Amino acid sequence: MTSQLTEIVENKKAEVALRKAVSMEESKKASTPAPVQTDEEAARGANFVAALQKADLNLICELKPKSPSAGVLKADFNPAEILPHYQKEAAAISVLTDSKYFGGSLALLAQVAENTKLPLLCKDFIIDPFQCQEAVLAGASAILIMVKILDDESLSECHTMALSCGLAPVVEVQNEAELERALKLDPKIILINNRNLDTFIMDMETTARLAPLIPDSVVKISASGYSARAEIEAALPYSHNFLIGSSLMTTGDIVSKLQELKGKSGDMAQGKKA
Repeated sequence: MTSQLTEIVENKKAEVALRKAVSMEESKKASTPAPVQTDEEAARGANFVAALQKADLNLICELKPKSPSAGVLKADFNPAEILPHYQKEAAAISVLTDSKYFGGSLALLAQVAENTKLPLLCKDFIIDPFQCQEAVLAGASAILIMVKILDDESLSECHTMALSCGLAPVVEVQNEAELERALKLDPKIILINNRNLDTFIMDMETTARLAPLIPDSVVKISASGYSARAEIEAALPYSHNFLIGSSLMTTGDIVSKLQELKGKSGDMAQGKKA
């Protein structure tokens, strides 16, 4: 891993260790039994998978206030203003829950969960199965698990915990070696990241290279670098699910950007002329 990614992961380990300690103390003090998972909560993961099996193009629209490489992406970040637009065009919503480097939080995820019926992806640096439990409590339907930052044992533990919590594990890969490790999990969803997190170089051919190596039964998501309709059209032969973050956060007109990405802008222009 690069020094920056290593720093992020080490910071995450410290954060999670502290939250686990607090959670254990609270559990010892609590006199009420743990809540029983409802049928609706247990179906969250299945709902996320089903949402990505619909239509010819599905967007997973992301709430991403900032990033380590680009800094603040949306200075006037207001989920209440963004969510109505996402709800009209998105199949699901991705929420960054890392605070230090991405400006998100589990509280943000919970806020979104209270205001939408769309399936939600908890996007973070998952290094401990405990984070799956946190994601469920915050209202997530799915959770991102990055092969790059986990050894095989931890990868399996986090994947298994996600399933046991009713979450859909979205397994992220960036190259052939990571894909080989991911496929050993018999995953239902694989996310192909076009950005190499070792070099931070974007290679839009990554999806075209890796997608054919993934079984047809596995749901494929392509992520990173999509800011124009032409880029999506070039990748449609390999995936019909796209996670879009930065280009939605930095645009001055989310409605127009969403319509462009979904190929609706031309139809609307014709409608106005008529």
